[in-house]
Amino acid sequence: METETHPFPVTVESWGWSLQGTVRAENQDSFLNWAERMLWVVADGVGSDKRGGDAGRLITRLLLETPSAASLDAHAAHVRDMLRRSNDILRAQRGEYRASSTVVALLMHGGEGLCLWAGDSQCYLLRDGVLYRCTREHTLRQEKIDSGELTASEAERMVRGNIITNAIGAHDALRLSEVRFSLRGGDRFLICSDGLSDLLGPDALAARLNRDSAKEAAEDLENAVKGMNQPDNITVVTVFVSALR
Repeated sequence: METETHPFPVTVESWGWSLQGTVRAENQDSFLNWAERMLWVVADGVGSDKRGGDAGRLITRLLLETPSAASLDAHAAHVRDMLRRSNDILRAQRGEYRASSTVVALLMHGGEGLCLWAGDSQCYLLRDGVLYRCTREHTLRQEKIDSGELTASEAERMVRGNIITNAIGAHDALRLSEVRFSLRGGDRFLICSDGLSDLLGPDALAARLNRDSAKEAAEDLENAVKGMNQPDNITVVTVFVSALR
């Protein structure tokens, strides 16, 4: 858990955890809970073998080198640089093995926030009781929907619709999507691997984010998946904006 008050007008509390799926040989997820730097990250390894976990750990390790910044733009530029370094390292190693990882990163500075992502890990915002999904997954299913080839209901029936079309290490040039937003006191964020979003729907996520603290919300989410069949690893980071001064 981390709680941090900064000279710029935002106070946050955050909490994170990761669980190995019930049918997985190892947990290839990694996360970063760094309230001091206003940076929270979930990475989900998608390599063809156990090296996928190495890819996720590389990303979070390099992001620990992210320097402080004077603005949200500078903060985002630093994070992109670290993700670009990760991508370059993974691409340079592709002759030895194929490894990549999804990533979703939540950044804040002052009264603004920004989400960067590649792959199908998710970022959600609960604001005034309404749950918003900030990310749009990079999967074959979503591409078919975006191109108009299939409706959302048709795409849900795709046998291999969850194939990842973008990740760190998947392409020579880094490809990131992003969304930027103003922050409000009381905002509750959840970033997670698809192991959670595949198990719990929007209503269940909203109910468990509607707690008094990031710790309570994270623990409630963990309790919700206990006893369930977990075909994938599950990683969660909750971030609550408790005050804007």
